Amino acid sequence: MAQLDDFRLIREIVAAGRPKPVVEHLDQTRYQRLVELGWLKVFSQDPGHVSYRVTERGKAAAARA
Repeated sequence: MAQLDDFRLIREIVAAGRPKPVVEHLDQTRYQRLVELGWLKVFSQDPGHVSYRVTERGKAAAARA
């Protein structure tokens, strides 16, 4: 079940209009929940660096809240 913080985070990412790069492992845990919800998809995974793209489901969630 999505939390209010999940909606806030997905709205921020959608508003940026570009993939979200994340370098620090600790920061990646924030976004993993959105991946589990189907709102983000991992598209680049180098050691210590991950990039996320918003899915259609994520765009719908951002518009909903």
